[in-house]
Amino acid sequence: MGVEQISSTNNQQITDYDVSKFLLGGNEFVDIDLTASGEVVLLEGMIMGKVGATGLLLACDKDANDGSQFPVGVVVQAKTIADTETKSIRLVNKGSIAEDKLNFLDTETLDTLIGAANNQRSYRDYMNDLGLILKTGVELTAVDNR
Repeated sequence: MGVEQISSTNNQQITDYDVSKFLLGGNEFVDIDLTASGEVVLLEGMIMGKVGATGLLLACDKDANDGSQFPVGVVVQAKTIADTETKSIRLVNKGSIAEDKLNFLDTETLDTLIGAANNQRSYRDYMNDLGLILKTGVELTAVDNR
């Protein structure tokens, strides 16, 4: 849940609470141990790829050509991993998720094309292939859905 303080005076405070959900249902998860090389900051909704030769997990980057440009899952909970520390991270790889909660590198979007020039597909296509159902709107955001 995100919290943003809008204004504060001596007598009142206005706060905006984001109670919308990232995981919307029917989700399946995989836990992966990640050892950091330098501090690593993972954001909820960050799309992750895996380097084919080493199995190393990285944030998806459309310009990569080592396999990490293809999504294997989405980070479920934000974590910071210190240099040389190993932590278990949970990725969602099936089920319904809120597409507006996804985090991309730089200016990439769900419609960014990745892959070889003669066979380019979007992140949206690859995520649908995984079994992730991308939902738009404000599903499960009412206060009684916590």
